[in-house]
Amino acid sequence: MEAPVPNHLIVVCGHAIWLGGPQKGQDEAEWLIESYKQGETPTFIEHIKAGLRSLGDDDRSALAFSGGPTWKETALSEARSYANLAAANGYFGFISLEDPSTNGAQPHPLSPIPLWPRIILEEQALDSYYNVLFSVVAFWRRYAAWPVKLTIVSHAFKRMRIVDAHCAAIGFPLDRVDFIGIDPPNLPPWLRAVEQLDASAVYPSGQDVSKEKDEVMARGVREVIGQWTEDPHGAGEALAGKRRARNPWGISQRLFHNDEEKVKSGIDTVILTDGTESLINAPQPGVAWRI
Repeated sequence: MEAPVPNHLIVVCGHAIWLGGPQKGQDEAEWLIESYKQGETPTFIEHIKAGLRSLGDDDRSALAFSGGPTWKETALSEARSYANLAAANGYFGFISLEDPSTNGAQPHPLSPIPLWPRIILEEQALDSYYNVLFSVVAFWRRYAAWPVKLTIVSHAFKRMRIVDAHCAAIGFPLDRVDFIGIDPPNLPPWLRAVEQLDASAVYPSGQDVSKEKDEVMARGVREVIGQWTEDPHGAGEALAGKRRARNPWGISQRLFHNDEEKVKSGIDTVILTDGTESLINAPQPGVAWRI
């Protein structure tokens, strides 16, 4: 019996790169991470597990691991590294390894184990907005249909940014969005409560910040909330500049491969001066997720 065409997109947002190794991700030395993310790699594995669990629970779902090659030390993308880790760990038992469509599949040079057929690698995104948008487009490209439902896996404290800002900005109906939030350990209480706070109160300026992780998070959260509020598509220099800094391999930031594909999609976009393809603020008539 032929499998039903997926209509549910699950997105796992990448935050680091697993380089491979005998510990299958359990040893932080196998990861490329920023210093302030030390101790967080078990959380990234939990994100992967959450995505796989959702995939196994719905036979009309597809799972997109999302994130580009953000380190100059390797051409391996965040997305592919997450997929490699999942495969190396036997998908943690959440999906069957006997799927006949994997028989005879040829591994990618950067993926030693052939990947499960309902896994999509979105290897362009350089921030959380494009984790969502590139993944939606990748789903459409794979299945010639827009997803009806969206599930996003990331840090719990990013829920407001990803759902209320990014999903709203691309016009995906929020009543069709589920969010699975799993935070790293030892987050400060102010960050766990970020969704209840306004931008001015995210981190009280008079409060002592003694640790590098708190300093980076405090500054970043204040900046990010304001930037995405003012620039919901990330087209301005502040957010575009961050993406350029995370793109040592010059990965294309075009949503579509060519004009023919863009026309077929029904999406109105504009090419920014740095080559990034951005949505236009006007409503997109005829696009399935806006119906």
